[in-house]
Amino acid sequence: MSVGRFSYSDLPDPLPYAYTPGCGEWTPAQITSALAQFERAKQAIDASGQAPPLEPEVVEAFTQCLGWMRAAAKPGFGVIGFRS
Repeated sequence: MSVGRFSYSDLPDPLPYAYTPGCGEWTPAQITSALAQFERAKQAIDASGQAPPLEPEVVEAFTQCLGWMRAAAKPGFGVIGFRS
Protein backbone atom coordinates (compact mmCIF):
# COMPACT_ATOMS: atom_id res chain seq x y z
CA MET A 1 0.00 0.00 0.00
CA SER A 2 1.28 3.43 -0.83
CA VAL A 3 0.23 6.72 0.73
CA GLY A 4 1.99 8.76 -1.94
CA ARG A 5 -1.19 9.28 -3.93
CA PHE A 6 -2.80 11.04 -0.95
CA SER A 7 -0.44 13.95 -1.52
CA TYR A 8 -1.99 14.78 -4.87
CA SER A 9 -5.68 13.94 -4.46
CA ASP A 10 -8.54 13.52 -2.00
CA LEU A 11 -8.51 10.79 0.60
CA PRO A 12 -10.45 7.64 -0.35
CA ASP A 13 -13.88 6.95 1.14
CA PRO A 14 -14.70 6.59 4.00
CA LEU A 15 -11.86 8.83 5.21
CA PRO A 16 -13.12 12.31 6.07
CA TYR A 17 -12.41 14.95 3.44
CA ALA A 18 -10.49 18.02 4.50
CA TYR A 19 -8.86 20.87 2.65
CA THR A 20 -5.12 20.98 3.20
CA PRO A 21 -4.36 21.87 5.89
CA GLY A 22 -7.37 20.47 7.68
CA CYS A 23 -8.74 17.82 9.97
CA GLY A 24 -11.47 15.22 10.20
CA GLU A 25 -12.90 12.96 12.82
CA TRP A 26 -14.35 9.48 13.18
CA THR A 27 -17.08 8.55 15.64
CA PRO A 28 -16.90 5.29 17.62
CA ALA A 29 -19.31 3.70 15.09
CA GLN A 30 -17.08 4.73 12.17
CA ILE A 31 -14.01 3.42 13.98
CA THR A 32 -15.72 0.09 14.68
CA SER A 33 -16.67 -0.16 11.00
CA ALA A 34 -13.10 0.64 9.91
CA LEU A 35 -11.66 -1.97 12.28
CA ALA A 36 -14.08 -4.61 10.96
CA GLN A 37 -13.14 -3.72 7.38
CA PHE A 38 -9.46 -4.01 8.27
CA GLU A 39 -9.96 -7.44 9.86
CA ARG A 40 -11.85 -8.73 6.80
CA ALA A 41 -9.13 -7.45 4.47
CA LYS A 42 -6.37 -8.86 6.66
CA GLN A 43 -8.02 -12.28 6.75
CA ALA A 44 -8.42 -12.29 2.96
CA ILE A 45 -4.79 -11.29 2.40
CA ASP A 46 -3.52 -13.81 4.96
CA ALA A 47 -5.61 -16.57 3.34
CA SER A 48 -4.28 -15.69 -0.12
CA GLY A 49 -0.66 -15.94 0.99
CA GLN A 50 0.09 -12.84 -1.08
CA ALA A 51 0.81 -10.34 1.67
CA PRO A 52 3.51 -7.94 0.47
CA PRO A 53 6.54 -7.41 2.69
CA LEU A 54 6.33 -4.23 4.76
CA GLU A 55 9.09 -2.13 6.24
CA PRO A 56 9.31 -2.37 10.05
CA GLU A 57 8.56 1.34 10.42
CA VAL A 58 5.33 0.93 8.45
CA VAL A 59 4.26 -2.02 10.58
CA GLU A 60 5.02 -0.09 13.76
CA ALA A 61 3.09 3.00 12.63
CA PHE A 62 0.11 0.94 11.50
CA THR A 63 0.10 -1.03 14.76
CA GLN A 64 0.03 2.24 16.70
CA CYS A 65 -2.92 3.49 14.62
CA LEU A 66 -4.84 0.27 15.23
CA GLY A 67 -4.17 0.63 18.95
CA TRP A 68 -5.53 4.18 18.96
CA MET A 69 -8.58 3.08 17.02
CA ARG A 70 -9.30 0.17 19.37
CA ALA A 71 -8.97 2.48 22.37
CA ALA A 72 -11.29 5.07 20.79
CA ALA A 73 -14.02 2.68 19.58
CA LYS A 74 -16.24 3.24 22.59
CA PRO A 75 -18.90 5.81 23.53
CA GLY A 76 -17.52 9.21 24.42
CA PHE A 77 -14.36 8.74 22.40
CA GLY A 78 -13.31 9.15 18.76
CA VAL A 79 -10.36 9.90 16.55
CA ILE A 80 -9.43 13.23 15.04
CA GLY A 81 -6.76 13.47 12.39
CA PHE A 82 -4.87 16.43 11.03
CA ARG A 83 -3.49 16.78 7.53
CA SER A 84 -1.02 19.39 6.40
